[in-house]
Amino acid sequence: MSFVMLVGMSAYFWHFYKLKKKNGDSYKIPIKDILGVASLFLLSGSLFIYSLLDLPNVLADKTKQYKGDCEIVIFDITRGGHTEANFGKHSIIFPKNYQGVGEGNYYCEVDFYPRTDQGKSLRVYQSKGGN
Repeated sequence: MSFVMLVGMSAYFWHFYKLKKKNGDSYKIPIKDILGVASLFLLSGSLFIYSLLDLPNVLADKTKQYKGDCEIVIFDITRGGHTEANFGKHSIIFPKNYQGVGEGNYYCEVDFYPRTDQGKSLRVYQSKGGN
């Protein structure tokens, strides 16, 4: 998503510049337009770079694991929802409706990528050692 934003903002800025240049107003771009586009460009760029932090771990398949009591919470935002496995102060994020797990308290075993806390696998049980 952040990569799409980065490319989209770059294309918008280029189109905006070309349109102004075509009209002969290339040096009269309002500062608020430049600041707005630049701030969105920097935000999308930083989100893209943040998403690449775990790329070496993903390629090497290096994960960490949590085991213990957890609370599953589902954030149902229309298109960008996600599922979280909360271990006290630590939360691991999974895609929306991950494995059809419902909200509640479970015993969880989670494999995740350490830099971004993105989950790789989630196993939930009614109790420790249970099903």
